[in-house]
Amino acid sequence: MERPDPDALLARFKAEEDHHGKLKIFFGMCPGVGKTYAMLQEARQRQAEGFRVLVGVVMTHGRPETRALLQGLEQIPLKKVNYRGITIEEMDIDEILKRHPQLVLVDELAHTNAPGSRHPKRYQDVLEVLAADIDVFTTLNVQHVDSRREDILAVTRIAVGETVPDTILDEASEITLVDLSPQALHQRLAEGKVYVPDQAQAAAVNFFKTENLTALREMALRLTTAHVNRNLRSLMLAKGLSGPSKSGERILVAVGITPFSESLIRMTRRWAGMLDASWIALHVEGSAPLTEEHKERLMKNLTLARQLGAEIIHRVGDDLAQVIVDVANKENVTQIIFGKSSETRWQRFLGIPTVADRLVALSGQIDVHMVRMSAAEKNFPSKPNEFLMRPRPREYGLSFLMFVIATIVNMLLAPWTGYEVLGLLYLLTVVLSGSFLGRSAAFMLAALSAFAWDYLFIPPKFALHLRTTYDIGVLGMFFITALMMGFVTSKLRRQKEIEQKQRQRSESLYELTRALALSTDIAQAMRLATAQINLLLQCHSSVFMVDESEQPLFANPLGDPIDMTPNQKGLVQWVVANKKAAGRFSDTLPQQPLMYLPLMSSGQVRAIVVIKLLKERPLDLAQRTLLESFTALMTVMLEKDQLLKISREAKMKEDTQNLQSALLDNLSHELKTPLTIISGYLDALILFHQWPKDAMELLDECRLACLRLTSGVDAVLDLTKLDVGNLSPNFAWCEVKDIVAHALKQVGTSKDEKRIHVDCPQGPVYVNADFYMITQALKNIVHNALVHGPEGLDIDIHVRVIDQKIRISVIDQGEGISKQTLAKIFDKFYRGAKTRKGGLGLGLSIARRFVQLNEGEVEAENLSPKGFMVTITLPMAEKE
Repeated sequence: MERPDPDALLARFKAEEDHHGKLKIFFGMCPGVGKTYAMLQEARQRQAEGFRVLVGVVMTHGRPETRALLQGLEQIPLKKVNYRGITIEEMDIDEILKRHPQLVLVDELAHTNAPGSRHPKRYQDVLEVLAADIDVFTTLNVQHVDSRREDILAVTRIAVGETVPDTILDEASEITLVDLSPQALHQRLAEGKVYVPDQAQAAAVNFFKTENLTALREMALRLTTAHVNRNLRSLMLAKGLSGPSKSGERILVAVGITPFSESLIRMTRRWAGMLDASWIALHVEGSAPLTEEHKERLMKNLTLARQLGAEIIHRVGDDLAQVIVDVANKENVTQIIFGKSSETRWQRFLGIPTVADRLVALSGQIDVHMVRMSAAEKNFPSKPNEFLMRPRPREYGLSFLMFVIATIVNMLLAPWTGYEVLGLLYLLTVVLSGSFLGRSAAFMLAALSAFAWDYLFIPPKFALHLRTTYDIGVLGMFFITALMMGFVTSKLRRQKEIEQKQRQRSESLYELTRALALSTDIAQAMRLATAQINLLLQCHSSVFMVDESEQPLFANPLGDPIDMTPNQKGLVQWVVANKKAAGRFSDTLPQQPLMYLPLMSSGQVRAIVVIKLLKERPLDLAQRTLLESFTALMTVMLEKDQLLKISREAKMKEDTQNLQSALLDNLSHELKTPLTIISGYLDALILFHQWPKDAMELLDECRLACLRLTSGVDAVLDLTKLDVGNLSPNFAWCEVKDIVAHALKQVGTSKDEKRIHVDCPQGPVYVNADFYMITQALKNIVHNALVHGPEGLDIDIHVRVIDQKIRISVIDQGEGISKQTLAKIFDKFYRGAKTRKGGLGLGLSIARRFVQLNEGEVEAENLSPKGFMVTITLPMAEKE
């Protein structure tokens, strides 16, 4: 049998430790197959088994059999949301969390919530309910799975608006396929069990055509099978069973500003799911500026990739193919998916390779998949065209002003020089314009300069007629050179701006990293971080620390003071409880003006970053990436502060223990000598004199007190030796009966001895152990039973041989101890709340450590119906 996979085991242990509800999806090919009906049937069965079941939202669509199944299930009233004068009913997630059932039913997982709701999508509500350790039953159709969106459009010719990311299917602990043949579904349509008659007739000739249903059914079966295979593979790997191993594939998809990128992203997600591979969405930022429309589309594409589970990477460079290959080699990518663009006429005429050709040539051992665009997608440019961008009047104005100034200067110089020199001055003007103007403005200046040079300065003047081929060639070369120089200068300027932004970001990261590394004060570090965030985003930001009771410290903000309403403070507490970002640009209340970002450490939210942007425009990709880097560094600082606190506490504890050991060692040695003398004199007085009965009882009490005090001093000495490590066992064969007898001689009086009953097996029983240590351990356990057990009741000592192990059990007849005391009973200096006065709380701690040094163990447990038992387990001595 193969060894279990460590990653699979770790994931399994985390899943078992995580208090997270289980999601069950009733999956179907389309509406009407009976998903809601099957969900309600199983919910009723769970309720009959004793589960607390609540109905969050169930859509009956007027079907009487579905309404009948709702009878007997408690339904949470829907929450009314007012949107533009229209009242919309939505699932009340707050009431569900407040009631906290064991199971909640949520129909139509892909539903879009009304504007103003906490989350834009219902599946996000479900994720929050699952995070609260509540199980969820839900329903979903295959056409609402995001990665199948293009396939659904190709099959049905209908664009599906409401979808859920594929990661929701990965979250599900169980997917139940509710299957129905197309013929049976047509029969249900005809009987009015899906839609009303008019709608059913229209649906039968459109979406519910037999060929559509057959294709949808196949998709649903494939998705369900893939989920079952992934679960089976994870289970087999966790248990070390032989079987198909996880794929070593890693996929990269290039994401741009075109709508085609959405198709590429969904296709990559499907491939990654089939191969069980991780995948990357890469965007390469070029030198050409992006319009607001391009930025919005790019962020939409990258958001989709993130929702579908991709790792987002952002790089800068104009050589797209080289950047893609460099990232692929660095990230150990095995497959690249790239949208194939059409070859232009000039590229074909001049033999210039396309980006796709260069990517294939540079890819080496990496597989490259070229995906052809549709006719409509080919019309969308793969990179922005500056000439088609919105004109900038200021740039055109400056361009025209430069043309006027150059023309005036040339007119002043014309009498003193030839027209060739004047053309060079125009060329210089075009080059200068490219350093701070766009390409379109430079093109305009080049065209005006060529016209003015010909009309005003090239003979014959004030005419557009050129006399010689020389003049024609000079003018043509002037225009081409001016145009190229303007474009090159403009491109260099753009590259310089990008490099300057990159340098500023790198410097910001460096400054923040250095400041956080040198800072030992967490408050100062958070203020430095918020200052850097303010410079990056042009905003106000503040950090609210979270105390041990998971309450934000609103009274002590670190950074800019931000006024927050009670609702906004409540959203901060929601972020702490749910460990998720909220507010602007998030999936939770995105209409909020503030951003709320949690800083996590050791699985807990340690602080919340609140950001108030001064401008309304959304963050671009570079700003979001840098903000994520800043928050990651702040999280590292919080972890560093936590580790420093733990280190200081450990050092303080160590120093305290050392001082305690030194004091106890000195004190115990100082007490040992006088106690020995007192004990000797008491023994002499009892043995050599005849005392009256009352005096003899007093002497016995004194002798017993002296023995207990001596036992306490011995315990302190033993503990000191154990802590220092100067005590090691002297192994020898020991008869268990001798250990028990010797231990009983050292505890109690003759009255106590009458309460103790010993049950040993016939014949000698040996252990290979240190006689002194095991005797002291048993003595401490018996002494603990005599002192802290019920007065006057018997104490039993049982010796048993079980599986080549010796078990010595000390049992009293009391009521037992609490679970809290049972968990700490072997801790040093621990004394339970109901413990009688006297003693140091060391006996059982020393007993366990003595036994462990002898390769044994000590366990304590409550007995039923009453009684408390402490058991020493030691390996039986083996015969040679």
